[in-house]
Amino acid sequence: MTHPRRAAAALCEPGRLPLSARARAEVARVAERYPMRIPPHLAACIDWSDPRCPVRRQLVPDRRELEPGGAADPLDEERFCLAPGVVRRFEDRLLAIVTHACPVHCRHCNRKRLWRRGGEHGLEVAGPEQIALALRRAPGAREVILSGGEPLLLSDRALGERLEAARAAPGVELVRIHSRAPVSVPERITPALARRLGRERPLWFVTHFNAAREVTPRAARAVARLLQAGVPVLNQAVLLRGVNDSFAALEALGRALVRVGVKPHTLFQLDHAEGVLHFQVPLRRAVELVGALRRRASGLLVPHLLVDLPGRGGKVAVGPDTIRRWTRRGAWLRGADGRERFYFDGGAGGSAGAAW
Repeated sequence: MTHPRRAAAALCEPGRLPLSARARAEVARVAERYPMRIPPHLAACIDWSDPRCPVRRQLVPDRRELEPGGAADPLDEERFCLAPGVVRRFEDRLLAIVTHACPVHCRHCNRKRLWRRGGEHGLEVAGPEQIALALRRAPGAREVILSGGEPLLLSDRALGERLEAARAAPGVELVRIHSRAPVSVPERITPALARRLGRERPLWFVTHFNAAREVTPRAARAVARLLQAGVPVLNQAVLLRGVNDSFAALEALGRALVRVGVKPHTLFQLDHAEGVLHFQVPLRRAVELVGALRRRASGLLVPHLLVDLPGRGGKVAVGPDTIRRWTRRGAWLRGADGRERFYFDGGAGGSAGAAW
């Protein structure tokens, strides 16, 4: 197979971008703090003549990333590590960060601290031993999620070892892989890997398409290999200002996903990570958009609108029973633990226009 780490080089140098000299200089300034990494497949998806291209907005550094605000660890993951690299924010599931490496640096990433230049973090990497240790410490866990970074950057053998460790505890009912590989490095999903994952069922593959433009023929082939191996594929998108914050964009994304056999499962409100707040869409607007989808589009296209609250607040489906009250600065939501937490909409006031 062609492993992504040996494939064509990613676009990492601002000087190679087909932009004006001034724009490249701005990109370079941002990349000094938050490096740029665009794999060849996604670079080919960008319309470089259109500053509004949704793929370009997700991947090309923007000077607004340097504006103050946001948390390094917006979900308090490091505070809830049960073992090195294994997070337990929910009683019934564990999140294993199996690598920090990623083939693409999405500008809206909620773990931006893992690849920020000069940044420090306390989130380690989980190998099979750490996963097994965490499961011994959490006998009530029924699900294990392999995430990263990009878990599919591991070799087939290394990925298999972590899957086996996750399966070893008698209470574990299923394993999930959260991966953007179908979008960023679809060649990584080889027939051999798909067959291997098919033998690990019950296993769910959760991927991350944000725009219809990302559902390319190569991405569709990668998804088809998983489906043919018996692995169900769901999509979790993030609602991003200037990328998919319109009815037309969300409908197009949903239709593109359903055509290739992927269910649009969740639409997340932006996590308040450092360097991402220019992507924030007001929560009221998010509720309106999903409501419009429910009224005007096929039910297969409608995702759950979720807010992931820090700590043990949980992933909260936004609706009348969860929004306790609105304010001018955001909304008070009832978390999974019954406590009220504030979701701050203050980062949504900036311009949705491109930086260049």
